[in-house]
Amino acid sequence: MKVVILAGGRGTRYDTDKPKYLASIGGKPLIQHLIDIYVKQGYDEIILCLGWKKEETINYFTKSDNNCTITFIDTGLNNNTAKRLKCVERYIEDDAFMLNYADGLANVNLMKLEARHLTNRNVCTLTAVRPYNQFGTLKFNSDGNVIEFEEKPLMKSYINGGFFICNKKIFDWIDENKNQELEKDILVELAKNNQLGAYKHEGYWETLNTVKDELRISNLYHERIANCEVLDWLMI
Repeated sequence: MKVVILAGGRGTRYDTDKPKYLASIGGKPLIQHLIDIYVKQGYDEIILCLGWKKEETINYFTKSDNNCTITFIDTGLNNNTAKRLKCVERYIEDDAFMLNYADGLANVNLMKLEARHLTNRNVCTLTAVRPYNQFGTLKFNSDGNVIEFEEKPLMKSYINGGFFICNKKIFDWIDENKNQELEKDILVELAKNNQLGAYKHEGYWETLNTVKDELRISNLYHERIANCEVLDWLMI
């Protein structure tokens, strides 16, 4: 089964001159760590949907040993996520394929994700995660006084954590003449038509949007390596 990774956009919050998926985590770009997740679990046919700074990405992978097959597809400089996905339709031969953004890491059990998708027969199944609140919360007593601080608690609601598996029927939902977004256009329509499944993941999940995020994930990487521990995103 092929793995499609959307890696062509320009991260607006990651304020550097390189794509956020090339952020260095322990000397390797973030996207390499993401690919490692798939390869470790047996998914070793990767398709990269490239755009902005594509040469830097291709240059890195042509010089590294990845234990997988990588196909580089130019999906344009300014195309949105659904438009980029549509560009790789002809490369998908199987009935299903994995899909992800290029800016997140998680120890998702991909075989369980696949099983969930095949059982429910949806057009697309996303991985639902509960991130930590970026702010601490307060608890009050009946008098309205603060009685407790809770530092960055786990959110009660789930969000879209990426790590999708899609039936190739998803291409029928994308209008090749429009510059659509996967999230706002395609997933919304699939949900309205009861064709969007969810696999709830309660383990490690992290996304990189800012330089601060890069530092936090890098610190976690070095902590695990120093203690000879398995990286959180590879701990299945």
